[in-house]
Amino acid sequence: MGHIVHPKRKTKAMHNILLHERRRLSARQMLGACIMTGMPYTKGARFLSLCGTKPPVKSGVMRQQRFCDDKIRRLKSISLMLSRKSFSGYLSIDARWTHRRNSPSCTVTALDAVTKRVLACVNINHIGGNRQHAQYSGASNNMESAGTRIILKQLKKYNILKDVKEIIKDRDNKSVSVFKEFGVSHLERFDPGHVSKNISKDFTKFSASHKTVEVFNDKTQKIEKIERPFWGLNASLSMWLWSCFAEENIDKRTKMWENCVYHYVGNHSFCEPHNYKCFEWQKGVNSIQLQFMLYDWVHKWTPIVSKVSSKIACYLDKSRAWKNINIRVNVAILEWNDPEHFLGDIQKALHLPPLPEDCVKSFEENCYSKMILKQKTVTKGSKKQNKYKKSIQSVPGGDYQVFKSEWESEDEDIDDFD
Repeated sequence: MGHIVHPKRKTKAMHNILLHERRRLSARQMLGACIMTGMPYTKGARFLSLCGTKPPVKSGVMRQQRFCDDKIRRLKSISLMLSRKSFSGYLSIDARWTHRRNSPSCTVTALDAVTKRVLACVNINHIGGNRQHAQYSGASNNMESAGTRIILKQLKKYNILKDVKEIIKDRDNKSVSVFKEFGVSHLERFDPGHVSKNISKDFTKFSASHKTVEVFNDKTQKIEKIERPFWGLNASLSMWLWSCFAEENIDKRTKMWENCVYHYVGNHSFCEPHNYKCFEWQKGVNSIQLQFMLYDWVHKWTPIVSKVSSKIACYLDKSRAWKNINIRVNVAILEWNDPEHFLGDIQKALHLPPLPEDCVKSFEENCYSKMILKQKTVTKGSKKQNKYKKSIQSVPGGDYQVFKSEWESEDEDIDDFD
């Protein structure tokens, strides 16, 4: 006869087997997995259930946010400090809102356009609703200007504002007065790659505003009128800009772009290769005044394009109302600055044990399928259908709370690491 097992012992043995097969993740593990993959709790819990792992209770996960927020913000502060030590002088400032209209939160980032590392970052939260620790009460379209002022204060505090050579930004903000306040308005440059055909449209306006130009002729010693002096340069300028993008050296690329006026008047010493030729701008050859006018317009733009908003978008989808905005933005900055080691740094800081292999595989497959699905929704269907789909998938109401105000300076504990 076989061994007879007591009924209570049998129940306990079966319970141990089921517990081993359907193990439960800790709340900190679950929160770490969600913020590192950009998923909300409900979707992460559903995928864990599919792979045979029991998700933790949602209230326990939310209680871990304060601990994780402090640790991740500390990691981000160290990463920003290392970025500031290798600052090249080319500063790119851009903002990203969490919603398409009347956004309650805005993230402004300052990026080194050469090293591609984030130098400073600030989150601005609008007062209203149940958003705790909110700091801003003005209009939503002025959030970028308020964040730019805070970033310039931080750069001035760390004594690197004096090293700025160019400030690269888009043309859809109202930060002109902020740059004048800090005395850096002469360093302002426009990013030609921020909006499609932006530079072409601007040159069309520039050419239309100078249909007739009066210039002084040195030979005749008289003032002459020149009709449409900049007509025909638009397409050639766009082609020359793309040839500048092909140059990997930032300083050489900038010099090529700023000296394109010499290129059009016949001086090809800045061209690569040197035997590259084009038509001569005859009206500019005969008038130095027109050359200076074109140079002033060219000098407003820069051939440097660098954006970090795409990485933040992977962690903050605009169709959802997120509660832990600051945590997700900080994780996006950590991944941008150090994509190879940021996961290990977060696991050490949060004291996370490694996830089971099946859980890791499920999260990775979800992230990959999410990217494919996002590409399909952008390329397939009309804008009206996509807007309707996103409105269905959106989550109503959000707590947008911040556990520590980052209005003045969020890096006050950096000095310990200098």
